[in-house]
Formats: sequence, structure tokens, C-alpha cells
Amino acid sequence: MWRVLQWSTRVSILLAFDIGGTQIKYGIVSDVGEVLHAEVQNTCAADGGPALVVRLLALAQPLIAQYQPSGIAISSLGLIEPIRGMVLGAAEAVPNYPGMALIPAFENAFGLRTTAENDVNCVALAEGWTGAAQGVDDYLAIAIGTGIGGGIVLGGRLHRGHRAAAGEWGYMNIGGQIWESQASMSGLVRRAEAAIGETGLNGKVIFARVDAGDALMQKVVAEWLDLLATGVANLIYAFNPEKIVLGGGIAGRGEVFLQAIRKAVDQQLLPDFKKMTELALATAGNHAGMLGAVRNWLNTHRGA
Repeated sequence: MWRVLQWSTRVSILLAFDIGGTQIKYGIVSDVGEVLHAEVQNTCAADGGPALVVRLLALAQPLIAQYQPSGIAISSLGLIEPIRGMVLGAAEAVPNYPGMALIPAFENAFGLRTTAENDVNCVALAEGWTGAAQGVDDYLAIAIGTGIGGGIVLGGRLHRGHRAAAGEWGYMNIGGQIWESQASMSGLVRRAEAAIGETGLNGKVIFARVDAGDALMQKVVAEWLDLLATGVANLIYAFNPEKIVLGGGIAGRGEVFLQAIRKAVDQQLLPDFKKMTELALATAGNHAGMLGAVRNWLNTHRGA
């Protein structure tokens, strides 16, 4: 039975969820981007999508009772249709998660307006709200991790595309290769292990060897960076953004990585496009998914 929804547009705090394949981050976020309370639980992905939704509702209940938020904002892995929060696909980490409708599940249970959006889209919104793309109307957020995904903001609004699948540029074919299979962090690890005949590497080990002057590892990273830059340059040609925000574990390299990727991208671009788009590192932080979910709620229900 549906509860009566609270339609007030006066907002001070919201309950936010950031649902990943491994962890659920959740808590209370203000309408000015302050994380007032945060918790983390295991996703328990192997239990499947229906069990996950039951788990989310159970986690929400005590925080709603304690804080009385004005609404619920959800960031989730997968392709998320925004009207009902339907998980359309690309959520293999959680069996039977596609087909779950997140928005009615929460609105039925708590009578609070609810929104749901893809996790990387939420990160993009967070970067425009409290992060590196504040004040920018046209920008891309690129997440470089196990794969490569991202979010697109055009004219200050999130661009989802048909069936909410925009920003899946990790699947681009570049030089006969799927971009994310080679230019992601996992792609870098595979390249490095193949080059030196060693297993068990990770990004931290690879870059430590680069910094220590390992010539072979420097060559591997240079080739990887060139492929990453090729994809970024293609996105600049396609979208002409004012800014591209780069996030993921590689952002921990800070200014060293930023200067290297700026140089590599510049070498890929035709003269008229050089310096047209600024590259920056993500700064919204560890709670970016929650923050972006709240920003999406505000955009949807308050026109913020």
C-alpha cells in the first residue's frame, strides 16, 4: 500500500545511498553538500538483487526514524532508468539486480520522494556541485578503475542518453582494442605483468618502480598513458567540453599524473583543439556517490 508522499520542496537533509558491488555507503547529507553522517556496510552481492533491496530498506529505517529526512537519494551500480529507478543492466556484480525498481520500493515503504541514478553519473554531478567542475556547464567526468566509465553534463544538466547508457565510453574500440581493457588500471596491470613476466602487481607497485627509474616499467606506463590519452582526445572531439575531470585510483598520483596526461592528450589533438578543454583531477572525495545522488534529487525535485 502506498504511503502519502511528502511533497514539500523545503529541504534541509536527505538520506543518501551509494550502492556498489562490494560496499553500500549511506548516510545523511544536507542540501548544501555536507555529509552529516556516514556508514558503510557490505553489499552481500551474492545474495542477489531482491535481497539487496530488502537490505537497503532495513538500513534506511533507523536513519529515517532518527533524522526525519525530506527524501531519499540513491546512487547505484548499473544502468538506471530515472523515472522508476529501474535497473536496466550492466550490474553483473549483483545477480538478479536488473529488473529491480528502486524508487517505488522506497516510496512505498517510507512515503518519501526518492530518486535513483547510475553511480558514475552521480560522481559527475558531485564534481559539478562540490568538486573540480563547480561553475562549469559542460564537462565530462571520467572514472579510471577496473574499467573506464563516466558521466556527461551538458548545459548544466546530466545527459543520460537513450536507455540511460550514455558515458559507457570504456567500450570504445581504439586501434582494434576495447579502450578500457587496455587503458584502465586493470589494463595497465595486465600490460606490466606481461612485459616483465611477473604476477601480483598493482598500480602502487607499478608507479613505485616508475618513480625509482625502472626503464621497462616507464616504457609500459608511457604506452598505457598514450592509449588513455587517445580515448580522452576522442571525447574532446566528440563533446567539446570546457573541462574533463579524471577520477579513480590513478588520481592519487596527483600533479605528476595530471601533468603527464595533459601532455599526452595535447600531443593527440589537432592545433585548433589544443588547450580548448581543461583536464583536472576529481576532488569531490570518498562520498562523491552520495553527494551526487543528493544533487540529482535536488535537480529533480527542487530544480536546484
